[in-house]
Amino acid sequence: MQGKGKNFPFPITNILIFLVILIFGRRKQQESAQQETLASPSFEKSSFPVPDSLRKSVTEADMGRARDRLRIASLERDIIGDALTKIYDAEARAQINETEKNQLLQKYKVDLKRVDGEIDVHKRIVDLHELESAKEDLLKSFYEKLMEIDVRIGQLKPGLDSLGLGLEPRQVKPSTTSPTNKQEQPAATTTPEPASEKEKSQTRERPKTKAEERLDAVREEVLKAMERLEQIETEG
Repeated sequence: MQGKGKNFPFPITNILIFLVILIFGRRKQQESAQQETLASPSFEKSSFPVPDSLRKSVTEADMGRARDRLRIASLERDIIGDALTKIYDAEARAQINETEKNQLLQKYKVDLKRVDGEIDVHKRIVDLHELESAKEDLLKSFYEKLMEIDVRIGQLKPGLDSLGLGLEPRQVKPSTTSPTNKQEQPAATTTPEPASEKEKSQTRERPKTKAEERLDAVREEVLKAMERLEQIETEG
């Protein structure tokens, strides 16, 4: 019971590493299928591909039996605790001597040790199932959000290749002039921009696009999901 939550840690770093491997590992397989999906008028989310390493080791039936046995074992422990209390009360009222008390205590202590062992095992089974379920739900949510972003990127890219996005601008070499010509040229006079106009240009913010707003929403949901996992590990 003291080891609750310590035997089955799920570091957040491992989850992020898995997501990177999952997305890039499936990228080539999804390229051709993604084009067909984008062309289709109705798009449906692809189901989360659960790898073998993430499949639950505890089934729903196993978890149900563990819950029932945990409930019974907890009740049995309360009964043993009441019996031990009555034994000490009987000794205090001089109904039994110390030898008789020790004999009775020995019997119940053996039962108590057995029940505590059962409680520990079944509680670990229940906790393991809950953590594995939370982990699967978290990864599924991550996967679906990443797929939505990936599909949206695929929808925005077509037709933009001709604009040369992502290419570095060509640098124009400055023209070399002789010192004499440089002296003859009058110095250019610049009219300072009014301070009010500068302040307005600095304070004016570029409005966010729909894609940026959606990305911010996805980031917020990911942070909330990570906080949920940290809370589960802390409570464990």
